Amino acid sequence: MMRQPKTTVCRFQLLVFVMGTSVIITSTICLALTYCMGNLDGLTDEDRDVAEAKEINAEADMEARQLEGKIQALEERLREETLRTCPSLLPAARPVRTCAEKTNFVFIKMHKSGSETMTSLFHRFGDERMLEFVLPRGDVNDWYLGWPNPITKDIYRPAKSGTFNIMCEHTVFNKQAMSDIMPDNTVYITILREPFEQFKSSFKYHLLPKVVGIPENSDVLLEFFRKPETYDDIYTSGAELVRKVRTGIPDGVSVTRNFMAHDLGFPKAQWENSTYITEFIKYIDKEFILIMILEYLDESLVLLKRVMCWEFQDIIYHPSNVVAYPYKSDRRPNLIAAHKRLSKVDYALYEHFNRTLWEKIEEQGPDFREELAAFRKIQRVTTRYCDTKNRAPLSFPSTKWSMEVRITRHFCSRYKLDTRGYLDHVLKKRYDGLLM
Repeated sequence: MMRQPKTTVCRFQLLVFVMGTSVIITSTICLALTYCMGNLDGLTDEDRDVAEAKEINAEADMEARQLEGKIQALEERLREETLRTCPSLLPAARPVRTCAEKTNFVFIKMHKSGSETMTSLFHRFGDERMLEFVLPRGDVNDWYLGWPNPITKDIYRPAKSGTFNIMCEHTVFNKQAMSDIMPDNTVYITILREPFEQFKSSFKYHLLPKVVGIPENSDVLLEFFRKPETYDDIYTSGAELVRKVRTGIPDGVSVTRNFMAHDLGFPKAQWENSTYITEFIKYIDKEFILIMILEYLDESLVLLKRVMCWEFQDIIYHPSNVVAYPYKSDRRPNLIAAHKRLSKVDYALYEHFNRTLWEKIEEQGPDFREELAAFRKIQRVTTRYCDTKNRAPLSFPSTKWSMEVRITRHFCSRYKLDTRGYLDHVLKKRYDGLLM
């Protein structure tokens, strides 16, 4: 009988250990983990021979891959806890952590503003740490937490652990309602997009021409701005013919006017009230730890990493819902001016928080640009790696900004999951006890 390699024994011992605990590492087991961590970093030739032999049988190979993925995921969690808890195992170049990682946060998922990309990142962050998400009560395809209204207690599942960590599905910002659900140290994050770009994306995604009767082969944007209020009234109406075509949007909600402001809780009755707009922006500025800008996503993510005390691996992203359409590059000044008259609040929000983003970046000091360049390299190489079938882990050494980044096939499989993939097939299944 073939002798089982020591590394394999260690790996399965760790698998049993991690599955039976919450992966909290204490100093009393650092020595044992040092032994195992050393063996985890490389397989022997004998291990590889065994793995290659299993590939002969397709069914066995699939089972082996699934098990390997689970082991890799658990190893990553174990490695992270070990490196953070056992100082003797930290790489020499690893900076001393001078802040505490923030894990309790609300992300206001802004429609058509890159928020699907961000939600995928946040799902992965929480999944890797086994954090508790605020999940919609429904099963498959229930992805809203009360939107287009604020969250209420009857629409989310109770916290299994007793405490929630992350809320990042579609809802409307309401500090009081969210404070009743989330821990006291929760921070708030969102992302904005240049309003005309957000409008075009929403216009396309929510089937405006089809719903309101603008011929698809016409200049649809020019026609819409000939009588925007009329078309908006048609779209938001409760007419039966409109409801049959319009999907996912209830009566009375405009997807072309101040759509981002709506997600932040701005009342429609105050759209033209300049004083209210100014005070609302001050309020949002005070309540949110960071408002990112889609047009400067990389810069926003590095700033997010700093304010949340995260690592490079936590902010690697996979662009989601990126589609082409005929008027995507349309930037006619007369159309932009017409939209600005319709969506004063969205433009005021964007102009303010685009400016404050750059003010925050300037406050970070000269090494922000160096860190941004380092992150972009990791993002670029990881994207290429995850698009291949290379099974050898990819690693980037620790730097003065972050601990080592280690990319596995398991990471790639999670990195590419959208809301449907994560919410329906990972988080809800785990909540229901159908997934470890």
